[in-house]
Amino acid sequence: MNKKKNKILSDREVEEIVNNLSDLSDLDSDDDVYYQTAPVTSPADYCNLPEDIIIERRLEELFGVREISEENIDIVDRELYSVSCLKDILEENCPDSSVGDTAGQLSGDQLTKATDEHMQEERGQDLTEREIEIQQCFEEIYEDNHPIQADDTNAGPLNINYYETENQTLQCQRIVNVSRTRQPREWKIEKEIHSVPEFINPIRPQSTYNHKTQPIYVFEKFFPEYLVQVIVEQSNIYAAQKKSNNFTPISAEELKAYFGILIMMGLNPLPDMDLFKKITENLHINNNENEPDRSSPDYDKLFKLRPMITELNKVYQEETANSSHQSIDECMVKFKGRSSLKQYMPKKPIKRGFKVWARCDAKTGYLYTFQVYTGKGDNMEDEGLGYNVVMKLATDLPENTLLAFDNFFTGCNLMEDLYKKKIFAVGTVRANRKDLPNIMKKSQPKHLRLQKNQFAAVTAKPITAIKWLDTRDVNVLTTAHHPTDTVLVKRTQKDGTKKEILCPKAIACYTLTMGGVDRFDHFRSSYPINRKCRKFWMRLFFFMFDASIINSYITYSTTHVVNTHSHREFRLRLARGLAPY
Repeated sequence: MNKKKNKILSDREVEEIVNNLSDLSDLDSDDDVYYQTAPVTSPADYCNLPEDIIIERRLEELFGVREISEENIDIVDRELYSVSCLKDILEENCPDSSVGDTAGQLSGDQLTKATDEHMQEERGQDLTEREIEIQQCFEEIYEDNHPIQADDTNAGPLNINYYETENQTLQCQRIVNVSRTRQPREWKIEKEIHSVPEFINPIRPQSTYNHKTQPIYVFEKFFPEYLVQVIVEQSNIYAAQKKSNNFTPISAEELKAYFGILIMMGLNPLPDMDLFKKITENLHINNNENEPDRSSPDYDKLFKLRPMITELNKVYQEETANSSHQSIDECMVKFKGRSSLKQYMPKKPIKRGFKVWARCDAKTGYLYTFQVYTGKGDNMEDEGLGYNVVMKLATDLPENTLLAFDNFFTGCNLMEDLYKKKIFAVGTVRANRKDLPNIMKKSQPKHLRLQKNQFAAVTAKPITAIKWLDTRDVNVLTTAHHPTDTVLVKRTQKDGTKKEILCPKAIACYTLTMGGVDRFDHFRSSYPINRKCRKFWMRLFFFMFDASIINSYITYSTTHVVNTHSHREFRLRLARGLAPY
């Protein structure tokens, strides 16, 4: 059986490929399936879109396209009711708003009859006036309300008032629930909660750059010379320890040229060269002779990568100031070899690989800090893995920052502990989490079920729990939004039309803030650097090297026009700067 031999390129052929590299086509990622739901536009273009379009796209990614049902059509066709009209109806039909009285619910005929005289003047109102009326509704509802306290955990709704407008449905629902936990929470209706700061700080480099700054200069900030020297030294030591054949000690310039070739191979695949293969074979970051024994309490599963992980986490946070909007999520690094760190998730597009927890800027995808998951030993407290990951990644997070994460992490204890550190948070939550109010339970009595576009909100300070019915139930916990804050968002219907519906502001903010890690993954999949290797830690090395390039490009884009300085162009110029010969 004939074996295929690797083609060895001559120096002239390599020089010719480098000179014509700008004409080569893009290379798709090996993990394209994982990113098939990513935005069609590049992350840089995605950041420049208006917020309403970003919210619409993210809602479609998270919850899908809205279905048109008879209930929706009925709501859309209803007329607009004024505040004064609703007030008259309520006074006429509900003279006594006692706690247990449910006789105040009105039929559609009563509403239609009472509002005929108000129709003509209401039709001419614009969007701003409607929003003012909605706010006035809330003010009048809460004017005579008092805090609700009850000992009966099975208590039903105390009072339900509906306010319906064109394309909008509001439900204000009082529900009482006492959690049977070590620290009981009393969920009740509140108009406002604690003061919430404005989250306005953008991503800002700490170093000074201008429009003439070269990519190689920015990259050296995120992959410092000290780290290059460590890799050179440890690679030469490792080659001597294993007595590698035909290997000559490498220098810093040769290692940088090796990095440049890695970047070029991400732009276009190239056959391996002898020197390239030898460096890959002997690449090392830490001295094996200093590795603790497996039985030692100081044993580290990531010993081979620990100097690089520590240094890059430090550099990423020092080189760029923290923005006000950040998100935490997981990244997957594909690996099918043998390793105790490898995770198997059959329901994920990438089923086998390493799990990396990441905290990124919500708008640009800049990676501030990361943590490689090494197994159950990461749990330092009894609160669970999600709690521990967020608290560890948020250790150096400044005050008055808005942090978003998904339902894997979100819990009441996590939200409270972050708020104590003056870190505000918003996240979707699973209905079976502890200490949640009754409104978030999946099995609800018929009279408590929400209709399309309706939402219910209750508060146990400092946490607000919101349930909104879109294409399905959306449960959110937040410490950064008031219970009554709402915005209008566009949702694409199944027939392709777009409708404006009322959405809780916490959910709209979540869709804007949660995409940071996804944007980082989008950058990472555009021009992948991964090389096949049996050593498990090499895949993580390539991940960190790629992260330095991506952070360099995001920083570079703050002083350069994105349309003329694309991600591909940046990598090409960086590769030529690292391998000038």
